[in-house]
Amino acid sequence: MVLSSTDSRVRKDDRLQRPVAHLCIHHSHFSLNFPACSTALFPVYFPGMSQLSDALRTKLIPWARQENQERFVVARPLMSAVHPPAGVALRRRKLAGPRVIMRNRRHHGSRRNIIAEWPNDQMQESNHYKLVCVLSGQIDFRVGSYTVQCGEGFILLLPPGLPRTNAPYNARESACHTLSLLLLHHAVQCFTSRATPGKPWEGQVENYLFPAPRVAQTLQLIVDELMENREQCTPITNDLFLAFWAALQREALGNHYTNPGPMGRPSAMPQTPTDFKAELEHYFQKHLHQNLSLERVARAMYLSRAQFSRRIRQETGKSFVEFLTDYRIAEGKTLLQDSSWPVAAIAEFLGFRSASYFQTVFRRHTGQTPTEYRKTEK
Repeated sequence: MVLSSTDSRVRKDDRLQRPVAHLCIHHSHFSLNFPACSTALFPVYFPGMSQLSDALRTKLIPWARQENQERFVVARPLMSAVHPPAGVALRRRKLAGPRVIMRNRRHHGSRRNIIAEWPNDQMQESNHYKLVCVLSGQIDFRVGSYTVQCGEGFILLLPPGLPRTNAPYNARESACHTLSLLLLHHAVQCFTSRATPGKPWEGQVENYLFPAPRVAQTLQLIVDELMENREQCTPITNDLFLAFWAALQREALGNHYTNPGPMGRPSAMPQTPTDFKAELEHYFQKHLHQNLSLERVARAMYLSRAQFSRRIRQETGKSFVEFLTDYRIAEGKTLLQDSSWPVAAIAEFLGFRSASYFQTVFRRHTGQTPTEYRKTEK
């Protein structure tokens, strides 16, 4: 793998003027080209993202440049068979059980990604990869039949299906500050957590969802590299992380994210399993930027195509396409009023195939173009 950085042009936007570099990573199986960031090229905070921007500027990017530093811990069912990096301690801790499978998961809102729970152990099994980056302090993280103890600078990779703690994971008598990454389909969720002895756990602070396929693909490469643990894994993973943080920076500076992310947004999930409309709106809320077909949504609601079509007509008086379009237009109105996103970015976020098609549909429903609506409603 070859890592190179070359100076490029000066880019202007409404927030700052700064030089932009390009990070080029060449590998035998892929080639990535991202804007590179360094502490010198990263002089400002993202608006409203003080913890994330500070972590990138002072910790995560500098750490990724330390190519030979072993800072990655991969959780596995038999972790005692793998020698951990210096500074990491493993301790066996038997699961108390029982394991409770999460059935009818469509009624659990943002917990839909949970496969099973271990209530007596305060642990859960998820169907997503998760990375926990220790920004400061010490963590005492339960995963499987082990407890991982490590400090600032280490990154813990948690694969799907392995029980992981859902309780505060600071070491005894020690505070900790962490950044967690969830690898989703074509997206990455990012949130910080802080635990201090004697104080309530701050579980999902600065919770963002980045619906960016390229960012997700880069994180997937990192996960694959760590899981395979082949020769030169550490320097290659550091290079990939440098590209990943650069891509995340670009998405943040371009306001290409949802805040709060799925775990922090006010849930539209019903209190009873009969509130079909609220359940459907909750699904739209989480998957709005994707290509939502009738078949896909019906499958997610555990209904056949015919059953779903009948149910949505009964509950809403509209067809699936009418209800989805109305929901997207309502979300579009909110974004036009409350954000400075360009119309093209809003169209992409709402799942329209093009900005022009979004403008056509929006005008058909409101009698105004998105730009006209923004001027009159702001």
